[in-house]
Amino acid sequence: MRYLKIDYHRTMNNRGSNSEIYSPRSVITMVGLFFFLFWLLYSIASFLHESRKVQTEIEEIHATNQKLKNEIEEKKQLLAYLKTPERLEKEAKMQMGKKLPGEQVIVLVEEKLEILPTEAAREEVRKIKEEANWKKWQYLFLN
Repeated sequence: MRYLKIDYHRTMNNRGSNSEIYSPRSVITMVGLFFFLFWLLYSIASFLHESRKVQTEIEEIHATNQKLKNEIEEKKQLLAYLKTPERLEKEAKMQMGKKLPGEQVIVLVEEKLEILPTEAAREEVRKIKEEANWKKWQYLFLN
């Protein structure tokens, strides 16, 4: 059996010198690779940002759409209620004073009650008007 003898120093010397590693061609290749990777990461990040923004807009549009659907449904229900004969009859009676045959219209008038100040209250107001301004403030805050 043969043994393979490896000479460590000779192997290291055959690898090449540092000048080969930092040759202009390899430096340009490394810089190009760096810029390509940077551009690739930037593109991915931009795409993810835009897709998140679009997803948020889609969710907002869906929410607005659902809100509008609910409003349309409410308006349809209101319209259906307004078209009922009972509602039309009620509006005719309330707005135009119409009545069905055999009905009587009763109009209730609300009286406005006016509370008149008593003589003592009038006298107190007259006293306050005649007093100095600082006494009026004193009366306002202390009484």
